[in-house]
Amino acid sequence: MATDYQNKPGISIPGFPKKWTLGFQLIVLLIILGAIGAGVYFGYPYLNKASKGNKADLRAGFNNFVGFAPGIDMNGGAAPNKESRMYKEFGVTFEAIRMDDMQKLNDALKNGDLDFIFTTTDISPIGMDRSSDLAKMSVMQFLKIDDSRGADVFIVDKSINTVADLKGKKIACALGWPSNTLLHATLEAGGLTEKDVQILPMGDPFAAKTAFTTGNADATVVWSPDDEECLKSRDAKILTSTDLLPNIIMDGFIARKEVLEKKKDLFVKLSRAWLVANSEMKDPAKMAKAAQTYKTAFEVPDDVSIVLDGMKKIHFATYGDNINFFGLSTDYTGISGQQLYTKMARVYKTGYGNNLTNIVPWAEASYPGIVQAITDLQGDAHAAEGQIQFAAPTAADAKAPAVAIKPIIINFETGTWALTPAMKDKIESELGQISVEFAGMKVRIEGNTDNVGSADMNRELSQKRAKSVADYLVKTYSFDPNRFIIVGNGPDKPVASNNTEEGKAANRRTEFQLLGK
Repeated sequence: MATDYQNKPGISIPGFPKKWTLGFQLIVLLIILGAIGAGVYFGYPYLNKASKGNKADLRAGFNNFVGFAPGIDMNGGAAPNKESRMYKEFGVTFEAIRMDDMQKLNDALKNGDLDFIFTTTDISPIGMDRSSDLAKMSVMQFLKIDDSRGADVFIVDKSINTVADLKGKKIACALGWPSNTLLHATLEAGGLTEKDVQILPMGDPFAAKTAFTTGNADATVVWSPDDEECLKSRDAKILTSTDLLPNIIMDGFIARKEVLEKKKDLFVKLSRAWLVANSEMKDPAKMAKAAQTYKTAFEVPDDVSIVLDGMKKIHFATYGDNINFFGLSTDYTGISGQQLYTKMARVYKTGYGNNLTNIVPWAEASYPGIVQAITDLQGDAHAAEGQIQFAAPTAADAKAPAVAIKPIIINFETGTWALTPAMKDKIESELGQISVEFAGMKVRIEGNTDNVGSADMNRELSQKRAKSVADYLVKTYSFDPNRFIIVGNGPDKPVASNNTEEGKAANRRTEFQLLGK
């Protein structure tokens, strides 16, 4: 007869047969755990090595912008690819992740899912206040990849002929986007501010396009190909574009400083590859191939011809352009990254609906060390872009309507046209930056005088004075002399009465006029 003790079930480890004794179960369990431990210990290095074959050395987040096409083509697509030129020629695997949400891009950069993301130098100060996530991450721009060259367009109603005509008009614009930069530069050239117009703030350029095509705005700032729809929707025309202002919207890459320093060798390899890819876009066949690779990689629904047209409205930055951008050349007279970033930081600190208190300076927002480490990209293919060349001035240029007029008072000594140091400083401060920004536009410089003395003498004098201003700009900024049209009006175009000293002073002016194409 069994006792109560004998009828109680024995202790058993869950998952093991109950008929096994506890001691036997423990022995088996130890053997299993030991086998698993040995497998992890000895097998992990091999598993880890194998997994790295499919993991990119560098991962980046991009939106749907055709400016990335050269690098995507060099990589053979968006995925890491050891059969690509990026790996075979430059020794780096790269992965491009399409992500149109900027907040998600910033978060991925912050948590280390991405090594770098794209930026627009002119707009980046808005996101670089010290209270922002990007500033707290110590992100820095390490490469410039392109300039907009007609991809951003200022469209106006047919009744608007000059920047001055925008006063009081409704302008649809996506604030905080590159369109904002084109809007500001255009207003500034005509002596207007955001307070002189009615800005209709839009969430994105597509919404700005819709506001114009539906007749709710007198003007709009959009990007290609939306400009074509705007022009077809009503009787409209282009006032300005980045074809005329070729160096105000610049795109590039940013990364956290600690990541740049930790993976510097990889960033140098990738940047070198990207700049080589950019240099090859001068070949139409290679650009067409890059457009197709990009379309496939990012699953772009548009026809490849549209992608290609977009690429033709971009200047792909070379190694030499990056040397200039990062201020590594003492001979460069164009717009550097520091100049653009610093100016727009001043503009956007409180302008256009912003309220920023402490924007990170360019020295903390840029990392020239990657470009400095590239030393073998030489020759014409990698040289910096030169100044735009113009056809010689014609008689028609002297009378062509101006898009924007900026008067400047230069008080020459009686009967002279020589520039004093003070005059030169004034020309640089009031005309220099506009001349550089509107590098794609011809400039007419008109000299004007009061009515003291003979009209013929004053016309000749005003011609010489206007030419002295043009000559100084050519010498200082290396502009093509053909860019300037010199006109001496003498006393023929007064803006005030010559019966008072104040009126005479106002009439002794030099006008700086930007001509459209």
